[in-house]
Amino acid sequence: MDRREFLKDAACIGCLGLFGGCALFRDDMRYRFGGNLHRDFHASILDGYNYLKDNFGMDAVREVLGDLARGVHRQMHEKLKSGDSSELVEHWRYYMEREGGSGCFSLSEAADGSVVFNVKSCPALAYLAKRGVSGGEGLCELTRIFNEELVKGTPFTLETVVASDGSCRQTLTRKGGAV
Repeated sequence: MDRREFLKDAACIGCLGLFGGCALFRDDMRYRFGGNLHRDFHASILDGYNYLKDNFGMDAVREVLGDLARGVHRQMHEKLKSGDSSELVEHWRYYMEREGGSGCFSLSEAADGSVVFNVKSCPALAYLAKRGVSGGEGLCELTRIFNEELVKGTPFTLETVVASDGSCRQTLTRKGGAV
């Protein structure tokens, strides 16, 4: 099957939602659903990423994540396009707190909309390690690509520096400015 045909008709794989074929992923701001998130969701995301990467390559991964970033999360992307980083900050904060990582991160915001997001210990990677699921660094790669795709066409750039053991720093900077 051709990559485009697969992506067009792909259904959610374990609630993956990365492929965008499911109508559930067309409303505004997925992260505001609330309620419980099954922690094995991360293993499903990782499986979907590995399948897509292994069968269709990194260009397909980037295409799917670009569709997710600018389509499913269009409200966040539109705010970024207008120079407003508040939705992205809310997204980062919400997911870290929802994952039980309240003490595992810090966010610092500048008046120009620039943001530094430091993750001391990623709760998703910690959970996968506890369950014996290998390859969790793929989630870091997915996050980096998603965020790069999210800021495409906006007045921001995003740099992600991944350290070891689930630690990273993501720096959202207004183009032409500094944090």
